[in-house]
Amino acid sequence: MALTYGSIWGDYGDEKATGTTQLHPLSTRMVLPDGRVYYYGQADGAITSGKVCQSAVGIANHDMDLAVNTASAGDKSLTVTVGGTAVTEDQYKDGYLIFNDADGEGEVYRIVSHPAHDASDDNTVIITIEDEGLQTAITTSTEAQLIYNPYTDVKLIDGDGTMTTGPLGVTTIPVTASYYCWIQTSGIASVAIGAQVGVLGDGLSVSQESGESGMAERADYSDESDLRIIGTAMSVASVNTDKQVCLLDIRS
Repeated sequence: MALTYGSIWGDYGDEKATGTTQLHPLSTRMVLPDGRVYYYGQADGAITSGKVCQSAVGIANHDMDLAVNTASAGDKSLTVTVGGTAVTEDQYKDGYLIFNDADGEGEVYRIVSHPAHDASDDNTVIITIEDEGLQTAITTSTEAQLIYNPYTDVKLIDGDGTMTTGPLGVTTIPVTASYYCWIQTSGIASVAIGAQVGVLGDGLSVSQESGESGMAERADYSDESDLRIIGTAMSVASVNTDKQVCLLDIRS
């Protein structure tokens, strides 16, 4: 494999590698010789192959309007007040510190590390960011948010109309809980199909039917309130719970 600015040029079969050891930063992108695209993540629970996944949901006490201590431009760490919800060590590693108000507003920084935070003992945590350091001096007026890397705690997307973060990608093999794996986002894929089976050439969306978590279905604008197109059917109609050949188009 060759690593170039966050992208790996993989060989056929690399996309099926899983394990307990993290081999790449989360959200590392891999492209196979035929152009299929994958992103590196970690599964929350066990996930079978061909299932549509979503990101972890943000934590209310961590994801908006957090107070920060003052910090100078160039600093590579700052103290964030995270409130009454505990933080485990490196919970947001490979995720993002984002300033949502006042000085530094709109700036995004990737998180390198942070210690654990016991909400009953102290409500602050020191966040260390990547080597670039802060571009803007931060004041006590600044408000921040802590955001998971999208490929942290990947899980099945909900199939009953209550999606949270939207489609992230599709598993390529069965993945054990907490294992690192590759999530496919583009190119020819095999996707679990629900009762509304795909038709050659038609769009596929995330199923919104009860009991069809992680499945796709034929896009039908007449009965979908939250339509999310993930690709195009590339084979004749499959049967319910079978796998549908799909030209996936979630993220290039």
